[in-house]
Amino acid sequence: MEIGVKPNEIKAILITHEHDDHIKAAGILSRRFNIPIYANSDTWSAMESQIGEVKEENIKVFSNYEPFEIGDITVIPFKIPHDASSPCGYSFAEKNKKISIATDIGHASKEVKDNIKDSDLILLESNHDVEMLKVGPYPYYLKEEY
Repeated sequence: MEIGVKPNEIKAILITHEHDDHIKAAGILSRRFNIPIYANSDTWSAMESQIGEVKEENIKVFSNYEPFEIGDITVIPFKIPHDASSPCGYSFAEKNKKISIATDIGHASKEVKDNIKDSDLILLESNHDVEMLKVGPYPYYLKEEY
């Protein structure tokens, strides 16, 4: 409760991609506090065996990059450049406010820029290393942009 929110007050868990550091506690939180987990279909398939059993009603699969609603908030997923099944960032819109988040991005692609434009608050996280990308085991489509 360090942020002033009790776990049972959390309405949803949104997954950006299936890497361990982004999903490790999702299944535990969902089971313990009955919280729905949202992920696109490719990400859900890639992470399903890693997060443990989740109640059927808490499995929320959305179409890749198609907006959806959680309560009064419109959630707009968008594609991000990262080495995962179908990684995404999110913009959250309610009334005339917009917040956007993109994690593990290699660079600010046109799609990222277009989606975070006009946000009232933006959270970006990147730990990109061009040399590591070039010589590492990353997919060609990520390397070809450099």
